[in-house]
Amino acid sequence: MATAVTLTLSGVCHAQEPTAAQAVPQVQEVIGQGTGDCPSMSLCLYEDLNLNQSKAARIWVFAVTDARTDYSLRGHAAANKPSSGYMRTPRLGWTAHLFPDYRCGFEGDREAEAISFRSDQPYNSLNGHVGRAKRYGYFSSNGTWSREKYWGITEQGLNLNDRAGCISVGAFRNTDELRPQVSGDM
Repeated sequence: MATAVTLTLSGVCHAQEPTAAQAVPQVQEVIGQGTGDCPSMSLCLYEDLNLNQSKAARIWVFAVTDARTDYSLRGHAAANKPSSGYMRTPRLGWTAHLFPDYRCGFEGDREAEAISFRSDQPYNSLNGHVGRAKRYGYFSSNGTWSREKYWGITEQGLNLNDRAGCISVGAFRNTDELRPQVSGDM
């Protein structure tokens, strides 16, 4: 049985910085283990590997709604702590992305990387999942290398255990910018 404590997440943005009329999204923290302690329409990040299988531990719950919602974990207890994850949503139409830095998305000239979660699929470790990464360098596409370096997107195995910085959730149709076109291999 999970124990719930609702915490207000400071430093969170909801598509843009919150205004007085905009409610700051909250992260619920519960103590529990396994998929049964992850509420419906939520991304759950677990403190320990294997969805806290060895003992009841912290689970951070991010509500999944129609609108894209970004949760920056700067200054939050969940920052750089989760080791596994699970998204409980209907099979189609929903998405969640985990970024290791405190900014969600791939905008700007900066390195960025993210893994996305599939509905009802346990991620017993946040290491070793193929995700998208923004890098500066030479890219190979269709057997041809770029002549100059540039900022581009590649797919690669990512290791995000204990590297949670920003979570982005929402309906698939409202999160297109979180799935940029792949530039090629590096």
